[in-house]
Parts: sequence; C-alpha cells; structure tokens
Amino acid sequence: MSVFKNVICPISNQRVDGNINRLTVFLNAVFLALYLMTGMPIFMTIVAIDAGIKAIFPPIYSPVNWVSSRMAPLVKMPVKMVDEAPKIFAYRVGFLLALISLLLYQPYLAASYVLATNLLLLALLDSVFNFCVGCLTYHYIVFPLLGKNRS
Repeated sequence: MSVFKNVICPISNQRVDGNINRLTVFLNAVFLALYLMTGMPIFMTIVAIDAGIKAIFPPIYSPVNWVSSRMAPLVKMPVKMVDEAPKIFAYRVGFLLALISLLLYQPYLAASYVLATNLLLLALLDSVFNFCVGCLTYHYIVFPLLGKNRS
C-alpha cells in the first residue's frame, strides 16, 4: 500500500486518544447497524447528535465518547495519542451523512439506508482496520481544491 504512505491529512497541535476514538466509532457503527436492521430512526438520531457534538465541540462532550472512555480501561486498551484534525474532519463528514440520512428517513427510506450503509462502512474501516477514508478524501479532493502545494 505504498500509495497511502505519503497521504496528507489535516494537522493540528491537538491530540486525542486514538483507541478511545476507534472504540467510539465502533459503538456508532453498532448504532448504524441497529438502524439498518430495525429501521428505527432513534439509532440514526444518536449517531447524528454524537457526530454533531464532536464536529463542533471537543470529543469529551460526546455521550458515546464518554461511554468509550469508561470502557477502554475495562478492556485494557492502551492510550495512543493521535492528531485530532483528521478526526474532526471525519466527525464533520459523519455528521453530514448522518443528518442527511435522518432527514431522508421519511420521504426516501431507501436513500437513507444507502447513506447509512456508506457511513457504516466508513466507521468499520476506521474502527476495525484503522483505515481513514477521510485522510484520502482530504489528500485527493480537499487539499487540491484549497490549492495547497504538496511539497
């Protein structure tokens, strides 16, 4: 996978625990799967609210992140500090997808499910495989659109 070695992600001086973030994303993936299996919009509402909170405020205000931070020591997850900027980018994309999926629930259920399925796939790639599609999106779409020089 040498194509991914030089991927440029957004960078900040803020750090977050990457393992707690991955656990939080996994719990949100569970909510997404429950939404797709039951058709109950409460699960997508939880995902949208949680992603919205993390997109605007520090992750410590996220209810799902709070649960994850309490679970991590129980399963003996080590602290692994990572750059927060790619996570914020992912929270914002996740919030938009979850919100649009929720808004489409009543008039276009199939479209809502398609967005939820895509969000579930992104969440599983991040939480299970530690593969950030947001970084690829930022590198190949956002970064060139901003006119940044890659050198």
